[in-house]
Amino acid sequence: MADVHALPKLRPLGKLEQVSATCHHLGFYNNVGVSAHYKLSGGSVASLRDLIYRALASVVRDHRILSAIPVDEGTPESYFASLPSVNLDRAIQILEREAPLSDPKESEDKELDALLQSWHNTSFKSEYGTLPFWRLLVLKPPGKQTEFTASFIFHHAVGDGLSGIVFHRAFQAALDTFQGKSFDLPPERYIDSNTGSLLPPLEDLHPLPINKNHAPPPVNAALKEWTGAQVLPPPCHTNYRSLYVSPHHTKVFSQESKKRGVSITASISSTIGAVLFSILPPDIEAIKCLIPVSLRPWLKLPGGTANDAIGTYIDAFKVQLTRDDLGAESPQTWHVATKVSQGIHHYVHGNLSPSGEPYTEVAIFRNIPDLSVVFHSLIGSDRAAAYEVSNLGIFSGSRKADAGYTLGSWEVGRVTFSRSTVISGCAVTMSVVTGGDGGMTIGFSWQHGVVEDDLVERLIHGVATELEAYV
Repeated sequence: MADVHALPKLRPLGKLEQVSATCHHLGFYNNVGVSAHYKLSGGSVASLRDLIYRALASVVRDHRILSAIPVDEGTPESYFASLPSVNLDRAIQILEREAPLSDPKESEDKELDALLQSWHNTSFKSEYGTLPFWRLLVLKPPGKQTEFTASFIFHHAVGDGLSGIVFHRAFQAALDTFQGKSFDLPPERYIDSNTGSLLPPLEDLHPLPINKNHAPPPVNAALKEWTGAQVLPPPCHTNYRSLYVSPHHTKVFSQESKKRGVSITASISSTIGAVLFSILPPDIEAIKCLIPVSLRPWLKLPGGTANDAIGTYIDAFKVQLTRDDLGAESPQTWHVATKVSQGIHHYVHGNLSPSGEPYTEVAIFRNIPDLSVVFHSLIGSDRAAAYEVSNLGIFSGSRKADAGYTLGSWEVGRVTFSRSTVISGCAVTMSVVTGGDGGMTIGFSWQHGVVEDDLVERLIHGVATELEAYV
């Protein structure tokens, strides 16, 4: 292990970055990932490996955070330090699929799921101070150079879920830049860290006001809730599976949501909640859903910088759902969706500070000197919510919507959002994103010993059945 304290210091971690760093240090959480399937629209590739190396080098040079690592993660004095260079041979893994890629319309990609599950159970502590706190995993079909799936796996202090989308937009643009060009020299293996500064942490870009008269949406504490097993001590084993919803069913479900005046996030959260109620014992009267929110629209950054930033800028809020919210008619999704939609509306529009930004839940972390004490105290306690639904929206790609694809350009199809479970987090975590092909993927993460595998299998099957019913 290198002497990390000898690395050049960049800046202290912000409090939200400290949350992720502390969780990683304690073994409460490992990483987050966004995967995208790339396919060349025409032409050929002399060396896919060389193309990937050149494209990734370009992205690393453009995003300073990709050559930074957290130091003293578990302390209030944690900070980002700069690696002297990034060794692409160690940061990239190019793997060949055991079998040709199955029909992209299939509801699951078992090889990708297995790879993601393995990495979501792997921390960045190995060779600390030498390797970056991210990896690029490439799955390619046997004998093919013109399509592959790239998984960007990264530490949550390096970036939030949307940072994975930012990465793939930049990576797609870089692939197009280098596609079809000839070079006299092989690609660089070591990328020197640039001398630029990191973007500021959240608290320097958002006032994070604390509402002293905070009145959260009403919760009936008398109802019997389900939150899975109590918080277990480390180590944590994450189970992971994905569900792919075809572009047709995604479009119809989206249109139905719009017609009923609710967002996709509200619709998906309520669908999962309704299915979960159908699985849980009938004496369970309530469950809570945790919904992360991007704070990028309120950041003090110029122009489109916030949309192209790799960093951690998120908040979250909870909504309590009850069996009474389900209603008697089928599908029950829309009865619950109204409740979730009200919670989202309250956060964005009914929870505003005098300066115009929503009051945030993460602001409270600024008043906690040592976060490790808080996380240790959660072991053995009940979880705050039953399930989490994080939706990254639609992958827009690196081109303008009306530009389309040209011969020899790299198309992004199916996109997958995946995460480790958090030891003290929700019993089941759903990570949602819609790819460039118009199909929606839902990643299901659950912790061994917290919920039974059978419950999650039934949940996945139930959600698939509900979504495929929209024809």
